[in-house]
Amino acid sequence: MRAVADLDTVQPMPLLVDGELARGRDGSRKLPVPMLPSEIVRIETAMYFAQVSDKTIRIWAHKDGIGRQAERHSPLQISLPALLMKIDGQTTTLERLRAGERNHPSVRFYLARTIAVLEAIRNERCGS
Repeated sequence: MRAVADLDTVQPMPLLVDGELARGRDGSRKLPVPMLPSEIVRIETAMYFAQVSDKTIRIWAHKDGIGRQAERHSPLQISLPALLMKIDGQTTTLERLRAGERNHPSVRFYLARTIAVLEAIRNERCGS
């Protein structure tokens, strides 16, 4: 019976135990923000929203962790909420998103903004 009681008091170990990884860094680059499939846009869409070049988006994706690429020749996936935060200069909010604080008011604002932007584009394309 004691073994069962001990299991109830065991605290789960954090997934990121390394100090740098827990802070969202892997050496000199920031780790990509966590992305839901509905938040991912292609690089061309990111270029449209940010009004910057392909090269700039790629630099931001690597330096600021707003995107991810599975392999060298795989497509670059960009987090639209992270891109909007980057464009607005909201680095603190971007770090909150990276830390998984999706319920923080500033992060929720950008998640809602992302939905609104994507809905507007969808309605534009459908002619509604």
